[in-house]
Amino acid sequence: MPLNRPLFIKDHQERLLCPLPLAIDNYRGCSTACAYCSLNGLRTGVQCGAEVSANSVVYIEKFFYHHKTSMERQLIDQRVPIQVGVSSDPLQPAEKQHHVTLRVLKVLRDKNYPVVITSKYPGQLVGPAYLRAIDALPLVVQCSICSADPTIVSQLEPRGPSIPQRLKALRILASAGVHVQLRLWPFIPDLCGNLDVLLGAAHDAGVKVVQANPLKVYHSGTRERINAALGRDYLATTPLRYENHGVFSVPCPEDQAQDLSRLKALCRKFGMKLLNCDDCEGRGWQSCCGVDGLPGFEGIARWAYFVNGHRIREHTETDFETYMAGHCCPWHDEFEQQWEAGKLAESIPELRFNRKNKTYTRLKACVEIQEKEKGVKKNLGQNTELLAAAQ
Repeated sequence: MPLNRPLFIKDHQERLLCPLPLAIDNYRGCSTACAYCSLNGLRTGVQCGAEVSANSVVYIEKFFYHHKTSMERQLIDQRVPIQVGVSSDPLQPAEKQHHVTLRVLKVLRDKNYPVVITSKYPGQLVGPAYLRAIDALPLVVQCSICSADPTIVSQLEPRGPSIPQRLKALRILASAGVHVQLRLWPFIPDLCGNLDVLLGAAHDAGVKVVQANPLKVYHSGTRERINAALGRDYLATTPLRYENHGVFSVPCPEDQAQDLSRLKALCRKFGMKLLNCDDCEGRGWQSCCGVDGLPGFEGIARWAYFVNGHRIREHTETDFETYMAGHCCPWHDEFEQQWEAGKLAESIPELRFNRKNKTYTRLKACVEIQEKEKGVKKNLGQNTELLAAAQ
């Protein structure tokens, strides 16, 4: 995670998967001090809650007015939407002093450039200067709220605004033409409180899209912070079945599927769409940021697996050229190397990599084929026994 570069392309694995690979961090560090923050477990050199410093706006401006041969500039020329606030909140209290996000928004407005802002402080955007900066700008604002329970929010997000404050800001932004979303990130089913109330209030504020991804408890720092915030050993007391995945623990797939299914049904009740980064088929091969079909957001990176993965068929082997046909990816050669090394299968459990011919097959199809083969063998065995008995 290149925190020393304010504007950057996401790392190798993520840039293969995510249709919004271009990102901006206006600040280094975040003062919100969320107990679950992954920065504490990723060894980035930056700690959540530590001193915040402003990143260079001039550095960001150069990619829009210079840097004609860089990969970042190629993405900008393709109008791939930019995500603002990947590693630190772009509207955190430091913004009131430094105004970096305001200045960046003015650059984006000058280019009428599509942007997705992720923040717990959407209220900062409703000030007069910010409303002028985002006027007519292709903009999605994702507001993060970890729980419908105010007590849990105060424990896990101790310096963040209250839930009513966030929803009030979303209502104002929606009325100003901004596409507003609710981000249950992380989604913690046993700590999320009455989601029926939260989703109803979000719907009334103009939210049509809900994002949810399960909590990852990083073993280095994050687990201790969560335990301190809740006053108990969370992993030892939660009813969810967490599995160890090396540097972090995450609920088992069965628990995730069950809880997301319930959440999806609840969202459907309010006419809202639920999106999840790990659920490709459930969202119909759309961006998990919910920008598909929005005016100005047509330039998402269509080669990314989470929108282009449908090309990997269930009953055929898909090669790289077939997968990439019609797409102009700035890191085509790098993607091909990652493809031929089987990296997609390492990141996405439902894929199988065929090393002999460097192709991929959907795992569901593999399972179906294996079951059919077992069925054929079983039938053949039964037929052989019947034939022997008849003789």
